[in-house]
Amino acid sequence: MEVFAGGELGFSSFETHRIVKVFDARGERFANVVIPYSGGSTVEDIEARTISPSGRITVLDPDHVYDASLYPNFVFFSDQRARLFTFPAVEPGAILEYRYRITIRDRTLWHSWTFQHDVPTLISRFTLVKPGEWPLNYRTYGIDIRPRDVKVPQGFKSTTVWEARDVPPIRSEFAMPPHREVVAHLALAPVGFTSWDDVARWYHRLSDPRMSPGAGVGQQAREIIAGLPDDRARLRALFTWVRDRVRYLAVEIGIGGFQPHPAEDICTNLYGDCKDMVTLLCALGRAANIPVYQALISTHLNGMPDTTLASPLHFNHVIAYAPAIDGGLWMDATEKGCAFGELPWYDQMLPALVVGEGGKGTLLTTPGVSDDQNRESLMWRVDLAKDGVVGVDGLWTLTGATASDFREALGQAAPYERRQWLETHLSREISGVRLDTFSIAGLVPEEGALAISYAFSAPSFGTMTDSALFLWPGRIAMSGLPDHFRPESRVHPVRFRYGHRRDVRIRMSLPREYRRVRPSGVDSLGSEFGWSRTRLSLDSRALLFEGSYRITGAPIRPASYAAFRTFLDAMRRQNEREVALSP
Repeated sequence: MEVFAGGELGFSSFETHRIVKVFDARGERFANVVIPYSGGSTVEDIEARTISPSGRITVLDPDHVYDASLYPNFVFFSDQRARLFTFPAVEPGAILEYRYRITIRDRTLWHSWTFQHDVPTLISRFTLVKPGEWPLNYRTYGIDIRPRDVKVPQGFKSTTVWEARDVPPIRSEFAMPPHREVVAHLALAPVGFTSWDDVARWYHRLSDPRMSPGAGVGQQAREIIAGLPDDRARLRALFTWVRDRVRYLAVEIGIGGFQPHPAEDICTNLYGDCKDMVTLLCALGRAANIPVYQALISTHLNGMPDTTLASPLHFNHVIAYAPAIDGGLWMDATEKGCAFGELPWYDQMLPALVVGEGGKGTLLTTPGVSDDQNRESLMWRVDLAKDGVVGVDGLWTLTGATASDFREALGQAAPYERRQWLETHLSREISGVRLDTFSIAGLVPEEGALAISYAFSAPSFGTMTDSALFLWPGRIAMSGLPDHFRPESRVHPVRFRYGHRRDVRIRMSLPREYRRVRPSGVDSLGSEFGWSRTRLSLDSRALLFEGSYRITGAPIRPASYAAFRTFLDAMRRQNEREVALSP
């Protein structure tokens, strides 16, 4: 990358040169290349060739490099484009080589560099050429690299080189931290950013003019808040309107990843990305005289930001903050399953840069919820016939993050798709399920818990022999986590999305022919990772099973992984215990 001074910040020219060896069919994915760019950027001098195992060279025809819109169905994002091509004559043993140059105007050092990928890397080099007097603020993560600096007289350009060799591939594991927390990479702070106030002022210059409420936004705000008694009720109505009416579309490249569209356009078109939705909510708040500010955040999906390096490149999301409501109220209108005053799990307990009046920046920590609030409760009333056929009335209740996840999927599904989903889910518990009726309440977050009630029948709830009927009610309560942690060791910590709790209560009416139940009693497990309890009893010709488990959301270090597997396996054995009903 070379930085050129001029104007306020000049421009950057970034040249990429990549060589990939294809060993088998898995490497053919590298034959398809996408180079995204946006307004203010140009992609030039694309060259590519394939070198066959025999040494034959096939050069990419320039006419086979295409320019396409990344979002052809959305006029808002018509400036988000990509240059596309595919390598010719690719086969196992071939070498793929390409290079290109992208020029980025008005932004300098807006870049990061990744040394590690999902395949082995023989050499990875990032070279920065910039005016010698410009400061350089950077961090490396996951790798110890000492850059080489070429000293130059004042007024000349300096050169800094970071180089890594023989970098192993990143190992992918279930429930691992986000890649940016584990992959070896370099981050640069853009020129002019030395504090979080610098970042906030920059973002304010981009976004504040676009938050001005015009005639359309003002009229819409008046209609939404008409007759409401106080600012909290008014803001709730404004948030709900944006959440439910504006379609979400993510855009993450170039300046389009930071600058929102004007609030009037968003209000008219009713679609946009996170910063667009927050911009509209802030404009509606201004029209209603309720201060609402934008807050930049790196979600748990993106990884924890390094707060020692002031840079907007840490962030991948924008949410809203209303300081005068409830002592400070956070909102994320992109999460359709989240109620007013709540945040989705991926926004919780994270540093967020609030961009206040005049671009004043304040780093705050978003609120979180306890693991017990992410909860599901399952209650079954089972009628068991002598031949093992069952009829079941069930109620499945979800709260917190578990409810939000299901609302997001079920809210967009047609009734027949919801039925198919529920039948598939129940069939994992009991084979041969025939769903008779079902209903879903609480799809709108403000209605409270998500509650799914249903009735079904099945040909068998267990296994029948000449002497007894064998049941495994604990399987209904069992977590599927043990299936995902079979490897005996790990490289990365275990990072759950959130802690959660599951409670199951099954009351089974028994036919008169069955009089004895074995075994019965209470079984409990406990560890630093959570706990699990089961209880089995017989009461008035009914078998009662109660099972609960809780998994904390705390990260699990690789050194503790063996103990965690032991806990999960013990949970499985606990819930796999059979119950024998005999005459």
